[in-house]
Amino acid sequence: MPRCCLILADCRLAKTNGQLAAIGNGSSRRTQRSWRMTAKMKLRSQLHLLTGFMAGFVLAFVLLLYVYDVSRVTPCWSSTSTRGTIPATTAGFVDEPQPRVLCMVLTCPENVQSLARSVYETWGRRCSRLIFASSEDYEPLGVVQVVEPAGGGYEDLWNKTREGFRHVWQHYAGDYDWFLKADDDTYVVMENLQHLLGGFDPDTPVFFGYKMSRYNVSYMSGGASYILSREALHRFATQAYESEVICPQPKKMGIEDFYMGICLQNVGVHFVDSTQALDGDTRPKFMPLDLENYMSDGNYTIPDWLRLMSLSAVETGLGCCSNHSVAFHYASRERMFLYEFLIYHLKVFDPNQISESRHRSRLSLSDLARRFPLEDNSNIKDLLQMSEKPDNF
Repeated sequence: MPRCCLILADCRLAKTNGQLAAIGNGSSRRTQRSWRMTAKMKLRSQLHLLTGFMAGFVLAFVLLLYVYDVSRVTPCWSSTSTRGTIPATTAGFVDEPQPRVLCMVLTCPENVQSLARSVYETWGRRCSRLIFASSEDYEPLGVVQVVEPAGGGYEDLWNKTREGFRHVWQHYAGDYDWFLKADDDTYVVMENLQHLLGGFDPDTPVFFGYKMSRYNVSYMSGGASYILSREALHRFATQAYESEVICPQPKKMGIEDFYMGICLQNVGVHFVDSTQALDGDTRPKFMPLDLENYMSDGNYTIPDWLRLMSLSAVETGLGCCSNHSVAFHYASRERMFLYEFLIYHLKVFDPNQISESRHRSRLSLSDLARRFPLEDNSNIKDLLQMSEKPDNF
């Protein structure tokens, strides 16, 4: 073949190969673009799916919180006066202030250094404020004179109570929520009292205690102690105190608790029997007698007058009283310190702690001898030669 023809054939072949290469390169670029578009679409779909899942989870969580909040039951002892106004401090809890309780304890000069001091050294320390109402001042214990020096005995109990509450109203009415009246031989568990009071508004007229009845009149046992709300004290001091029509005036041998019941009923105060104050617990919480009287299974330890006047059944034995009892009457100085020790000092090991103690390393004989050496028995090795021994040995 002529040389010119060969050159022309080579040129055509090179042109054809260039076209094929261009076509191949274009196809490769289109394939890469198509792959990248497909990858982007898959990633976008996965992002949409993940976003939808997260949004669904958040909505479900919010819905569960809402359902829990609207269906939650408010405890019967939550304070209606403060609910919703006090900021939450931790999740699920509201830091409500403890009820402020002023304790007014009736005493007399001869009991100041015994019973009054026992109250001062035990449960009285847990009151928001403690004062003693008497016929003579005694500043070291906070004893204030509210009646004449000759008028501090049992026969003047109503006068002392009446004047004591008037003194409290004049000096402390705006500073406290609740006002406890107790005798100097009563022991009060203040934490249990504050728990019970937490379900009531002190600005409503409330009278709290062990409910009794005589002459068809309801009242609260004075010996077991009773409590007036701030509003109840206000009504007693401003409406009942001066009126002989609705409230008995001062007189010897006045029936203090019975009279107070009359005064408060006549000014529209609500009587709250403590047996009904704590949901699920209908046993008495303010005890007119010493606890020992209730521990016997026989009826001889419960006086007839208590069974006759009590509105709730008087039981004996371990079921006599609430596990959240508030007050016990007829407590001697020794009994007050016994209550104080049993309630606030005596500790009972938890069963888990007992189980853990069995796994501690036990004392070896050498450690036992070092810590608890044998007693000196030189005097009893020969019993016939004992220098000192009992007569009937």
